Amino acid sequence: MPPATASSATAASSKASKVPKAAKSSKASTTSTPAPVPSTSSLALPLPASFSRPQATKAVTALLSHAAKADKEREATELIPREEYIWLNVGLKTGSNKKKVMPVRIQLPHPPLPPPPTTSVCLIVKDPQREYKDLLASSDIKFVSRVVGVKKLKGKFKPFEARRALMKEHELFLADERVMGLMPELLGKIFYESKKVPIPVNLKQKDLKKELAQAIASTYMIPSTGTQISIRIATLSSSSAAQTLENLLAAIPPAVAAQNGGWENILSLGIKTSTSVLLPVWAATLDGRFDLAQKEAEAAAAEKEKKGAKRKSVEAPKAPAAKAVAPVKADAVKGAKKAGKKSSTIGSGGAGKKAKEAVLGKKA
Repeated sequence: MPPATASSATAASSKASKVPKAAKSSKASTTSTPAPVPSTSSLALPLPASFSRPQATKAVTALLSHAAKADKEREATELIPREEYIWLNVGLKTGSNKKKVMPVRIQLPHPPLPPPPTTSVCLIVKDPQREYKDLLASSDIKFVSRVVGVKKLKGKFKPFEARRALMKEHELFLADERVMGLMPELLGKIFYESKKVPIPVNLKQKDLKKELAQAIASTYMIPSTGTQISIRIATLSSSSAAQTLENLLAAIPPAVAAQNGGWENILSLGIKTSTSVLLPVWAATLDGRFDLAQKEAEAAAAEKEKKGAKRKSVEAPKAPAAKAVAPVKADAVKGAKKAGKKSSTIGSGGAGKKAKEAVLGKKA
């Protein structure tokens, strides 16, 4: 490098280093972005030594062979063909007690769904709806089939039949991450039971086309409080055996990383279609299979006992303080004797007489 160029580069770097910190922080604060969709790709746990790749290959080959035969049988009886998907089934030893709504994104080497327009995509946005339709048109995004605003969900699609028709019309739903909290109430359990939970996307991204394309090309794990989790990894009509196997091996590590306890909490792994039986891919050993569940149960029992003891100590009534009896003065006793009058403070009756005798003495 020539000396003049080197000196100019050094001067430029020194000027850059002298930028005030306040200016940097103010610039960063003005360009805040929403939290991204949870992703486990960077936190993926490696496959254990007991995992057999040949077993995974056999499971994929057998499942595709069975699905091809079943597809031919359906063609003879069904007028309208039905799309079949391949699912990774994760069996857990213990479920989670935390209910979550946000799906977890898992990056795959091959898209699990056929590319649009074969896959119909619906985008749920904030109001006004027209603003986002114009945004998609200006960004040259043509793979989104329909745009629905929150106001439409509260009005036109509020009846159950209208929501069910919307669900059946599209294979994939995307939603502005700013309205994701409204989705369970507006869409209802029919969307969640059919594994069509909307995928959160950031509509403020500069490259909106890339953001939406990545969301469509990924698969998602829907959090559950049960012990069975299903993740779509391929489509029978558009995925080959090699692509299905690659997606399977890529989906397992991040799916396991998203579970509480990691591999210690995994009971089994398998693959299946919507109509087939589950073909095993991996299973935990019998030794210590439920150790984690036992530890969690013991910890929960100890925590419950601790809370109960603390509650009892708070609710226990305090013992009433004993009232101090005022001593009788000797001058008052002498005065009562001289006057020969009954003391009005001692009272009457059997108890009163005994008290008087104790103070004044028993009469002869």
